[in-house]
Amino acid sequence: MEQPFREAIARPLAIVTGAVCLATLLAYGDRWSWFCDLLVNFRTHYAWLLAIALVVAIAGRHWRTAGVAVIGLALDMLPISAAFLGPGAPPVPDARVVRVAAFNVNVSNDDIPAIARYLDSLKVDVAVLEELTPANAERLAERLPQLKYRLLTENEGIWGVVILSRWPMRAPGPATNGGQPFAARTDIDLGDRTFVLYGAHLNWPVIPDSATVRDAQLRAIAREMSACARACVIVGDFNVTPWSSHFRAVSGSPGVHDCAAGRGLLGTWPSGLPAVLRIRIDQCLTAGAVGVTAVNVGASVGSDHVATIDDLLIGRPGQ
Repeated sequence: MEQPFREAIARPLAIVTGAVCLATLLAYGDRWSWFCDLLVNFRTHYAWLLAIALVVAIAGRHWRTAGVAVIGLALDMLPISAAFLGPGAPPVPDARVVRVAAFNVNVSNDDIPAIARYLDSLKVDVAVLEELTPANAERLAERLPQLKYRLLTENEGIWGVVILSRWPMRAPGPATNGGQPFAARTDIDLGDRTFVLYGAHLNWPVIPDSATVRDAQLRAIAREMSACARACVIVGDFNVTPWSSHFRAVSGSPGVHDCAAGRGLLGTWPSGLPAVLRIRIDQCLTAGAVGVTAVNVGASVGSDHVATIDDLLIGRPGQ
């Protein structure tokens, strides 16, 4: 690297590196601050920026800036590492495989035929969909006759959550815990066993009041899943990334497992960005007699999210 160029980039490089490191540090305050909780969603972006800054700093022999970049990168990679090294759900004996797809289709997305074709191609046993208007929910259900059991919910604090199932659904309705609505709920009857399925669409935490509601919803999920004595699964748009302390409090609750732990970044939003720049806000958690064989991200089909496809192992509680 030429001397004039090295000198020209020294100050801008130091400022950018310092700014990203500041955001990295502030994100550690997400438990106490709504603003810091927004910052924590972009840990992977901070890591990419700091990795680039580190390479440029080393090439330009800006050793102080390189040292700051290394510290910031380490602070970002510490929580991100769980996506690659985190423990998954434990093995489940005598299990049956069930494929569950979850997809925030976007309330403005009217391409119902394409969505129906895509879900049909996945050969799902259960589909959990969010942001469907009542009219579009009916149109979609009509195009998926193989998923003939349906739970359509609106205006119950879980607006837009739709569950379509190949298997009979028992006791469908809204789920609350401690008075806090947090999902749609149903028992999926596989014939020789059942599992409890929750479809969630949590608040969008872009303003403090909305973030407070989302955090209350996450605490309700933690209580509900920790108390599971059967086979329980919750999927949907949580509007929170795995790096958030609020999400880690749920996934770290006794008996609760993050389906995607140890399987990579698996970003789901926004779909218009390259996969490495997306963040994962569509989640899957299990508790009780549930294992996980695969977690994948799929297509967007006109949405700002991509679908998630979870291949689960449903066991018999008590075995």
